[in-house]
Parts: sequence; structure tokens; C-alpha cells
Amino acid sequence: MTNLDDMPQASPVVDLHAHFMPPDLPDLAAETGDDRWPMLFAHPDALTGSVMRGPQTFRVVRRPCWDTQARLSEMDALGVDIQVISPIPVALTYWAEPKLGLRYARHINDWLAQTVVDGGGRLRGLGTVPLQYPAAAILEMERCVQDLGLDGLELGTVVGTTELDAEELRPFFAAAEELQVPLFIHPMDTRCVGRATSVDLAFGIGMLTDTAVAASALIFGGVLEEFPGLRICLSHGGGGLPWMWPRLKFGRSISQPGLDAHWDQIVARLYVDSLVFDPQHLDLLRVRFGINHIVAGSDYPFLPNGPSPQLILDQAAQLDLVSGEELQALRGGNALDFLAPRVASVPKGKFGSKR
Repeated sequence: MTNLDDMPQASPVVDLHAHFMPPDLPDLAAETGDDRWPMLFAHPDALTGSVMRGPQTFRVVRRPCWDTQARLSEMDALGVDIQVISPIPVALTYWAEPKLGLRYARHINDWLAQTVVDGGGRLRGLGTVPLQYPAAAILEMERCVQDLGLDGLELGTVVGTTELDAEELRPFFAAAEELQVPLFIHPMDTRCVGRATSVDLAFGIGMLTDTAVAASALIFGGVLEEFPGLRICLSHGGGGLPWMWPRLKFGRSISQPGLDAHWDQIVARLYVDSLVFDPQHLDLLRVRFGINHIVAGSDYPFLPNGPSPQLILDQAAQLDLVSGEELQALRGGNALDFLAPRVASVPKGKFGSKR
């Protein structure tokens, strides 16, 4: 068993999977009469708040979800040096009319950029774009990374009923490849398995299946082949993909024989986070994606007891599933590689955004 006390602690702990919600979103539900628009309201105790969709409470959240100083204090307690924060997924309003969707996304991204500044180097940001309107999504992506200084984008797994391999989304992925924008993909459709109707089954089955379906679209739908420079990380350890992969590959071999190694190479380009709840599962992630493509992730601040993203990694080291050098990469180095600086040769405004 590996002794963690004997290991070097040089690498920062970087949590790539952490969420936020601005407290000052425009009340588009009141403005439009559409109750699907989420807003955050702080409670009188100042310790919690409610994410509301019209009169319905979507989720009760803790103060670090919107308060930077509360977040930084908890990061200290958890031993996290850097968080990469992205919107709470309900704020990915792909169902919205394009102009309103863009307005909502821009507000989130502006707030996120200021929060990153307020974090004093301990926060990095993944913005959002109205993916249902690819032309506007491209412009907002360019603004996010070239004007606001954000590191990349969070994308949902499905755009309404449109899968990520849809032809109309190809220009967006072409621009993301050229700008070298890291894309973090998070489940949207937790009810995609029709019989997983309870909250716990949607969490345990629906989210993982949703991610696997989206990943399969990117792989077999040709997106990763057409755009080999894309940098994509799947949340929740890639969902069900690592376990489904042999059967998915076998199924594809019926219509396209002899390409097993080709598909394996494409899958190995993906990154995944470590949020799999069992250190033994990291061994399979190593086989599918490589140890250097696994990043620490916690889903902060939503899971109970404020889990530290490095806990499962330390457990894996104690079981001798990873070496000391690998542990350092898993804790932070791999995430920093995923967020590596983009090529500076792409000029600002290339895609037509207004300055």
C-alpha cells in the first residue's frame, strides 16, 4: 500500500468539475411569462438560496454556489488550490429563443469573468453559449476566450432533441477546434432512460446514460474524426461510456468491420473527470482514456459533505492503482494540461464578433 505522506506534494489540486449560479440574473420568467428561466434567490439566513423556475423550486443551494469568498474558504478547508467553475446545468437554456438565450448566456459569462478575477488566481472559468443558435454560439465563444479571458466552455449533452453530431453544429465545433477551446460536456437529460423516473435513478442511471449517448454521437457521428484538434472532457468519468465501450465498438464492427483500433484511438483522445465514487473504477478509465486524460472533479458544491476531488485519487493510490507520480498528475497536472493556453495566432474578431 502506498504511503501518501512519502509522496511529493508539488502539483496544485485542481477541481475541473465545480458549478456556480449568478445571484443577479435577469428575471426573464417575469419578462416573458416563461417559467423555464432559472433564477437564484438568497434566503434570509444568507447561508442558502433557491434556484427557482417561476414559482417552482428547482434546487436549494449553499452560499458558495454564488459567493466567491465563501467558495474560497471552503476550497481552503477541502485542500483545493484551483477550481474550474462552470454554470449549473439548468442554466444551459438550449430551449430558448436565440436572442434571449444569448442575452442570458452573456450575463452568466460576464459574471463568471468577474468572479474569476475576484478569485485572485484560484478560480478559472468555463462559460456557456446558446448552442441552439450555432452562429451566435460561435461569436459568444470567441468573446468568452478572447475578451473575457475564460478558459473554455461547458456544453450540455443534447440541444433540445438535437444530438451533438448534428450537421448544423459542425461550424461550431470547427471554430472550437481552431480557437483551441476546451469543452467540458455535462449531462442535461437525466430522464433519457424512460423508466428511471425517480430522482435517485435519474442521478444514478440517467445522467450516466445521457453522457454515454452524447459521447457516442461525437465518436460514431464523425465529430471527433472531422475535428481531430478538439479538446473534450466528459464529466462523471465519461458516464456509462467506459463500461459500454466494448459492446458499442462491437456493434459498430457489424457495419464497419476492421476499425476497432481506429475507434479506440478516437476514444483515447477524450478526457474524463474522476467523479466515479469508487477508486477501483479509475483502473478502467486508465485503460480507455490513459492516465494523463483523467482529471480531478467533485461536482462542488452540490454533493453532500463537500467531498474533496482528491479523495478518490488518494484512495486509488492507497490501493496501489496509481503511482505517486501519476497521483500528482491526476490531482492537478492533467487538468492544467487540458486547459493549456490556446494558440495565439487566431486573430480577435475572426468570426465576426463586435468589439
